[in-house]
Amino acid sequence: MPSQSSSPARAGTAAAGAAPAGGTTPAGRFRPELHGLRGLAIGLVVLYHVWFDRVSGGVDVFLFISAFLLVGTFLRKADAGRAMRPPAYWARTFKRLLPPTAVVALATLAGVYLVLPADRWMTALTDAIGSVLHVENWVLVQRGVDYYAAEETGASAFQHFWSLSIQGQVFLAWPLLIAGGVLLARWRGWSVRGVLAVVFALVLVASFAWSVHSTAVQQEIAYFDTFARLWEFAAGSLLGLALPVWEERRARTGRRRRPRPRAALVPVVMGWAGIVGLVSCGLLVDVQGAFPGWIAAWPLAAAALVLCAGTTGHPLGVDRLLSTRPGRVLGDISYGLYLVHWPLLTLYLARAGKERAGLLDGLMLILLSLVLAWLLTKVVDTPVRRWRWAGAKARRGGLVVLSCLVLALAPMIGAQQHLLGEQREAEARAVADNPGARVLDPDFTVHPDADPSAEPLPTAATIGKDWFTGTEPCTGALEPQGEAAERLSTRCAQIPGEEGGPVLVSAGNSRIEQFTGALAPLAAREGWTVITLWEGGCTYAPDAEVNEVCDQFSADTEAYIEQIAPEAVVLNTTFLSTDYEETLVPGIEQTLASLSAQGSTVMALRDQPRLEVEPVPCTQEKGAEDPSCISPLPAPLAEERPDAALLEQAPGPVVPLDVNDLICPGGECPPVIGNVRVSLDNDHITETYAISMQDAVDARLREGGFRW
Repeated sequence: MPSQSSSPARAGTAAAGAAPAGGTTPAGRFRPELHGLRGLAIGLVVLYHVWFDRVSGGVDVFLFISAFLLVGTFLRKADAGRAMRPPAYWARTFKRLLPPTAVVALATLAGVYLVLPADRWMTALTDAIGSVLHVENWVLVQRGVDYYAAEETGASAFQHFWSLSIQGQVFLAWPLLIAGGVLLARWRGWSVRGVLAVVFALVLVASFAWSVHSTAVQQEIAYFDTFARLWEFAAGSLLGLALPVWEERRARTGRRRRPRPRAALVPVVMGWAGIVGLVSCGLLVDVQGAFPGWIAAWPLAAAALVLCAGTTGHPLGVDRLLSTRPGRVLGDISYGLYLVHWPLLTLYLARAGKERAGLLDGLMLILLSLVLAWLLTKVVDTPVRRWRWAGAKARRGGLVVLSCLVLALAPMIGAQQHLLGEQREAEARAVADNPGARVLDPDFTVHPDADPSAEPLPTAATIGKDWFTGTEPCTGALEPQGEAAERLSTRCAQIPGEEGGPVLVSAGNSRIEQFTGALAPLAAREGWTVITLWEGGCTYAPDAEVNEVCDQFSADTEAYIEQIAPEAVVLNTTFLSTDYEETLVPGIEQTLASLSAQGSTVMALRDQPRLEVEPVPCTQEKGAEDPSCISPLPAPLAEERPDAALLEQAPGPVVPLDVNDLICPGGECPPVIGNVRVSLDNDHITETYAISMQDAVDARLREGGFRW
C-alpha cells in the first residue's frame, strides 16, 4: 500500500465556523494548546514522510479535533436557541478550505506536467478533480481495488488529499446529523446533549465495528474508507459534548475546595502522557498497515489527554510548550504545510529517482515546505478567512465556493478533454498513420496519406487506460445462474453479437484479456457474442489447486461455461513465469477434455512474452528506437510449444494459437510496431495493438480449422 498522510484541515477555521484561529472549547474558552497540538501533529507528519517513509497517526488526531470543534460550534447555537442552518456552515467552511486547495492543486498539476512523464498526466488530472471535489479518498479506493489501475507506478502527488476529502464529506454530513438531533430534542423536550450523545454513540459503535472488520479483511480499502473513519469523528464529538460539562463541574468543585498540590499535577501528567503517546504512535505501530482499526484509538486517546488537561497554567504543563511562539506559528501554517509538503516530496523523489530523501535534501524540502506554507497562509488562507464581505452572508460565501470550483475545475477538465481529444484525433487517422501489426504482413503497403511524424497510438497520456474489456454486464440467457451467480455478477461482461447467435468465452488472466482485443472485432463482424471472464493473476485451471482466489474463479467460470455451453472458448494452455520458464497450465489436459465433451472449440493460446524493460518510461526517456528499450523474446517462447503433443491428442476441436512473433518479430520485442505502442507494461500488450493483430489472428485461426 502506498504511503498515506495526515490531514490538518484548519480545525479552528474549517470546523469551528467563526472560531478564533487558535480554536475554542465547545464552551467557548480559548485553547492555545489545541492550536499548538495541530502544529505538533503536522510537524510529525512531515518528519515521518520525509525521512522515515512512515505515517504518524496524525490524520486520526485531526479527524478527532475537527469533530470536537464542529460540535462546539453547533452546541453554542443550540444553547442560544438559534437555528442550526447547515447551508450557512457549509458556505463558511468551504469558503475557507477551497481557495488554498485550488491553488495547491493547480500548482501541483503544473509540477506533474514539468516533472512526470506523460503517462502519469491523466491519472494526476483525475486525482486533482477528486481532490477539489473532496472525493479523492474514493478515487484512491477505486484505484486500489482496480487491478489495472494498480499497474500504474509511483505515489500520486495528490494522495494526501484523501483525508481532506473525508473531512469535507463529514463537514457536509455532520451538520445535518446535528440539526436533526437538535430538532428531535426540541420537539420532544429532551436534552440536546443527551440526544446527540446517543446519536454519536450509535455512529461510533457501528463505524468502529465496520472499521475493525474492514481493516482485518481489506485494510488497503479501509484506510481510505469514510465509513471506517466515522467513529473517530464520533469520538471527537462525544468529547466535545462531555468536556465542557466536566470542566464546569471541576471548576465548581475547585471553588468550593482548597486546591491540593498533587491534584494540580494531574493535568500536567495527562498532557505530557498525551504528547508522548502521539509522538511514539508512528514509531511503535505500523500505522500504515494497521489503521484505522481499533489501534487508531491510540492517537485519539493521546489527543483526548491533551484536550482534557487543558490550560494548566503550570510551568511544567505541556500547554506552556504548545503555546510558545513556534508552536503558534506552526499551528497557523499547519493547513498550508500539510497541503504543500507532500507534492514537493513526491515530485522531488520522482525527479531525483530516489525512494526516500536523505538528511540534507530532506531538510531542504522541509524548509521549502515551511516557506511555501507561510506564503500560502499569508497570501491565500488568511485574506479569505478575514474577508468581511464574503463572511457577512452565507450566499456570499457560497459564491466564493462556486467561483473556486469553477476556476479550479475548468482548467483541469479542459486539460483532460484536450488529452482525450488528441487520442480521438489520432484514432481518426489510425488507418493511415498507425497500422500496428499489419506492417508485419509481407504484402503490407504504406498508406499514401500516412503522416511520418504522427504520434504513436495510444498516446502517452492515455496508454495507462488502454485495457480491453466487455461493454456491458451478462444478461438474459447469458446471465450467471446458481451458486456462482453473485460472485460472477461483477466479473461477467459481454460484447453482444446477433441475438441467439454463437458465443465465444474468453477466460483467464489479464494477459489473455488484452489478447481478446484481437478477437472482439472478428467476432463482431461475424455476429458472435464475446463473453469475458477474467481474474487478475489467474489462469483458467478448474482442475488445479493454485490459490483460494484463483481456484474459486476457475470453479465459478467452469460452472458458467457448463451453463451456457459456448461454441468456442479461448484460454491459455501454457504459462510463462516471471522467471521466464514456460510450463503447462495446471490441469489443462482435463480442462480440454471437459470443454471438448460439451462441444466447445478451444482456442489454445500460448502465453505471451514478459519484457525485461518497462517500455513506456524507457521510450519516453530515450525514444522508441533506442536499443536499450527493446527486450529479447524469452528463450522458451522461441522453442517448440510444450503443449504441442497434448493439443494434437485432444479429444475435441482445438486450434493452437501463437502470436508471439507478432509481438516480438525476429526474436526482439520493440516498444512500437507500425506506429502503435505494443505494450503498456512488462506483461500486457495494449488493446490498440491487439486490435491491429486481428487480420493475422483470423488467418491463423482459419489455418487451424476454425470457422466463424
